[in-house]
Amino acid sequence: MEGVEYIYDEHGRIKGVIVPPELWEKLKGELFEPSRYRGIYKGRKDLEKSLKELRDEWERGF
Repeated sequence: MEGVEYIYDEHGRIKGVIVPPELWEKLKGELFEPSRYRGIYKGRKDLEKSLKELRDEWERGF
């Protein structure tokens, strides 16, 4: 991709990426946003908290 820069460690593994602001804005708009969907996740601000609460309902300690 044009304008994207990679940061490598001493072993040649990618450790970071520098993304131009225009590309970041485009990508950010494509991220998953649960409030865009219907159902139990609509309107939830903190998805991780909501998922934990749902998971806790099923833990019964058998």
